Amino acid sequence: MSDKLLINARRQNSYRATVLALTFILGLGIAGCSPSESGETLTAATTPATPSVYTLPSYMTDYRNQWIADPGTDLFSEEGTVVRAFVESDNIVNSSGDTAQAYPGFARATEDTRGTVSSDRRYVSAPDVPPRTYRGTSFNRILSIQTITAGYPGDSTVVAYVCADAYDTDFDGRQPDWFRPMSASYEIRMHNTAPTPTDAAYPRFEGPRDAPASDIFGGWVFDQFTSSTSNREHKDECYDWFESRHDQRYSRLSTDFTPPLVLPNYPGWPEGAAR
Repeated sequence: MSDKLLINARRQNSYRATVLALTFILGLGIAGCSPSESGETLTAATTPATPSVYTLPSYMTDYRNQWIADPGTDLFSEEGTVVRAFVESDNIVNSSGDTAQAYPGFARATEDTRGTVSSDRRYVSAPDVPPRTYRGTSFNRILSIQTITAGYPGDSTVVAYVCADAYDTDFDGRQPDWFRPMSASYEIRMHNTAPTPTDAAYPRFEGPRDAPASDIFGGWVFDQFTSSTSNREHKDECYDWFESRHDQRYSRLSTDFTPPLVLPNYPGWPEGAAR
């Protein structure tokens, strides 16, 4: 082969090598592009976050609530369910002073709650350290739930009266009793900020759980609360009910008593999300 042909052959080989190298580099570049760089849309395999499920704080795990309602009052209505959740949450706050430990949504729903006596201004006080450990069963009775229409259209207040018999309970191993009536006579005033409800039936909240798994307060806001109502009729009803259950209204603080029974909750709360 002549020198001229040899030179041309070498040039052609060099050109082919260059083209192959460039093609290889470009291929790597395209393969390494992110979806946004290449214009492709890729769906990443992700695991949805598991919603947190509320559990009772350790100092309340041996405390139970049993509920009844007077004729004409539905324990499983939306108002009855919210009242149950309020009173049970208040027990937790009464133990610890910490609204964040109560049922989900309670701190929000009581942000502007007014207490009618000084002992009921617990929702703005600092948490107690350590909290008192409660044990036993509180028996609660809803006397009535009424809606009162305000003086201007579209505004109404729901008023609930509740008796709470906490005689069969103790805290830190002592009967919680300072020579006083052992029956609270709750008066709860609240209103619903949620839109007008649909025709869908309100879910029936009952089940094996000791507390709601998530927020069941919805748009309800608690305006006013006292554990000793000024309504004489309802207060006497609570005292008479307590006396009929125990044949007494008062007893002294004591460590010499039979430990209270920890009975099952009724109606309790369902598994899973609330709404």
